[in-house]
Amino acid sequence: MGVKVCDRISSLLQPYDIKISISKNPRALVFYLEALLNKAFFEDFESTGFQKSAANQILNPVERCEASLESFNRLAGLTWEEVLNKGTRHFSEGFSRFCDRKMSEIVAMLGWNRAWPEPLLQAFFGASKSMWLVHILANSVHPSLPVFRVDKGVNFDPVYMEDMGADKAPKLLPAVVRIMVAPGFYVYSNVVKCKVLCRYHNNNNDNNNCSTENVLAPSPI
Repeated sequence: MGVKVCDRISSLLQPYDIKISISKNPRALVFYLEALLNKAFFEDFESTGFQKSAANQILNPVERCEASLESFNRLAGLTWEEVLNKGTRHFSEGFSRFCDRKMSEIVAMLGWNRAWPEPLLQAFFGASKSMWLVHILANSVHPSLPVFRVDKGVNFDPVYMEDMGADKAPKLLPAVVRIMVAPGFYVYSNVVKCKVLCRYHNNNNDNNNCSTENVLAPSPI
């Protein structure tokens, strides 16, 4: 990863009061980069084909669910080799437009102006395919399964959130969200928890009159 890209990531994380050090904590960079990429990938997830204000091509909800499930089954087994041979458009115009749009957004976000090597392209295809499959699977039922997101500073709720830094801070209690790594889903009466990194209650500080900045400690990752 080039210096310019790292500087760009650091700039994107500034609103979250996060400073990264690749040499000291490479694991943290993975989580933070995942958070930034998921924010881009999940944008307009609720809209048809990830396109804001897009019209439904199939108005009958039963037929629309059946079409989504058929598309899911058709694309679930799609391989990188097939894409290299025929291109994504051969298999799904909607998926192809999604890949093109998200690649452009990520290139702009990271300031990446070099040609992508094949391993990176393959990884992008895998991530895009997984995202698209989740999207059409969520729309294979009526009403579609809603996604939920949490913002910086929201109180941690273990019912709806999974703390990705919990293994590094087993004796600390997560207090507020520092950054969301991945959104969650409501699945009827169940919940797929969103993934977050937190600030923690500092158990070494017993002064209840301290400011929030003194009471809370950042995530160890």
